[in-house]
Amino acid sequence: MKSLVNFFSLLKEFYYPAVRHGFYSQKTRKVQLLATLSFLFFRAKFRNDREVTVSLFGFRIIANSPQVLLRLVKEIFLEEVYKFDSKSATPKIIDGGANIGISVLYFKSLYPQAQIIAIEPNPQAFYYLEKNIAGNGLSQVEAINACLSDRMGKERFYVSPTGSIINGSLFPQIGKSFLKEIDAVRLSDLLKEAEFDLVKLDVEGAERQVFEDLKESGSIKRSKQYLLEYHSIPGLGDIFGELVEVFEENGFKTPSIVNAQEFSSGGNSMIHYIQSQKPVFA
Repeated sequence: MKSLVNFFSLLKEFYYPAVRHGFYSQKTRKVQLLATLSFLFFRAKFRNDREVTVSLFGFRIIANSPQVLLRLVKEIFLEEVYKFDSKSATPKIIDGGANIGISVLYFKSLYPQAQIIAIEPNPQAFYYLEKNIAGNGLSQVEAINACLSDRMGKERFYVSPTGSIINGSLFPQIGKSFLKEIDAVRLSDLLKEAEFDLVKLDVEGAERQVFEDLKESGSIKRSKQYLLEYHSIPGLGDIFGELVEVFEENGFKTPSIVNAQEFSSGGNSMIHYIQSQKPVFA
């Protein structure tokens, strides 16, 4: 009975949402999808501590564990938390907190000619990010092994004691275990290079530093859109109201704020800002 329940859970959570994706319009691909998802579920249950490689949505994806891959695929490809519209067929994107690269693959599925700067501080996640970029022959993608902050230099980086590569952070409240000092870059310096269509930020609490950098540099208008996951974390101070106010003062509208209750840290929100005025460059 338990196996039957798990199978229906597989269909409901992953298979039925995935077959709506254009890549699975062909019947043979639907069969392949079911086989791949079944394989991942089996591996997640019995061999979750081992690296896994599968084909999904037309990409060859490698991850450190099937459970991590299933979680990221669900959030990014099935729930489409990073979906955005662009008038350009070649949008310029900054992907802050690219992790193992599932978000990069998703952006490339939306806009194959997108130009992406993918930033990831966790050395283990960055290893798989580079693997997924190279393994799919992606062009116009630059990967940077660093964190986003309000200053150049070094920052202390913390990771989960369980070995998860999803929740690495500059804050011990999230990462718990100190790993090493890592390079830090400023978003404002990246925004000087060009007019960007999207900045996506999932930086596990460091949106506070990034926000200070945007305010102090006045570079907030240098991207047409922002997709920001805001983390409400005890002890870090709540800047949500201030963040929304500053974006609105700079000509951004907020078409959606989605509470992400399923995230492990709790109380997070995915906020989508769209600039209602033409970007202004200093």
